[in-house]
Amino acid sequence: MLIALAQLNFIIGDFENNIRIIREAIQKAKNKKVDLIVFPELCISGYPSRDFLEFNDFNSRCKKAAEEIAKDCLGITAIVGLPLLNPKLEGKNLFNAALVLNEGKITDEIHKSLLPNYDVFDEYRYFEPERKSHCISVKNVKIALTICEDLWNVEDDPMYVASPMEDLIKESPVLMINIAASPFDYNQDKKRKAILDRNVRQYKLPLLYVNHVGAQTELIFDGGSVAINKDGNILHEMKYFEEDFVIFEFSNSNYELTVHDQKEKNKKPRNDSEKIYQALVTGIRDYFRKQNFKKAILGLSGGIDSALVTCLAVDALGPEMFM
Repeated sequence: MLIALAQLNFIIGDFENNIRIIREAIQKAKNKKVDLIVFPELCISGYPSRDFLEFNDFNSRCKKAAEEIAKDCLGITAIVGLPLLNPKLEGKNLFNAALVLNEGKITDEIHKSLLPNYDVFDEYRYFEPERKSHCISVKNVKIALTICEDLWNVEDDPMYVASPMEDLIKESPVLMINIAASPFDYNQDKKRKAILDRNVRQYKLPLLYVNHVGAQTELIFDGGSVAINKDGNILHEMKYFEEDFVIFEFSNSNYELTVHDQKEKNKKPRNDSEKIYQALVTGIRDYFRKQNFKKAILGLSGGIDSALVTCLAVDALGPEMFM
């Protein structure tokens, strides 16, 4: 089975843009005979949507967008993330959900169980946690599909009383897929890979992980989506601070995961300073692009801090912005 990871840069509340880039990626995957394409957490709405989630119209448009995207899913399956209405009276009004789209319709849905409410996260304010997880099936491949934090409860000092993978592993899945919106800090890529590796070694299953890339106001997403085989070896890391699209091949007979379209290793930031610099450039560039700003004014004093700001601005926006 061929599986594509689509690491893309979404815009909060810009449904036209988000639907367009998802559809373009689906068409690209269909052209390459891909069976399953996977997008990040809450990709349809953008992340973090915060108080937009309080508006019924916003949430209705997310569902309508998913239904529209499903029409493109003929001969291919897609996994997309979005806020989804909770039909029960009890609990919060929404789930943080992943929908499985196939043959022109929604065929399954998964809800996030572990809702972070620390640091930059406030998901428990908006979403109802899922209390019973289940696997999905694509072309007779049983997949443990989880959403971001649902894989993070494997540390020695667990934060939550539940572990979704402990429920999912009882259904005998052969592959793990995690869709995420994991913000940048200069140590996050190391922490993230350690958590993913721990899951692979604990459950002895290969793992595909897809993350957002780009900036949303004060949050920056570094990408770095990754594939790890069942032995815990990283097969391929996708680009950092750039959009990327990579196809992997999964064998249901021996649970082997390989890179289908062989790629050179991506150039990763060399050290913490380079990571931070690239993150700042990404933040500036996306702030201007997503706000549709056309010009910038720099106030410079002539010191080293001014020189650094100038370099960041020119790398992010181009010299023509200041001429």
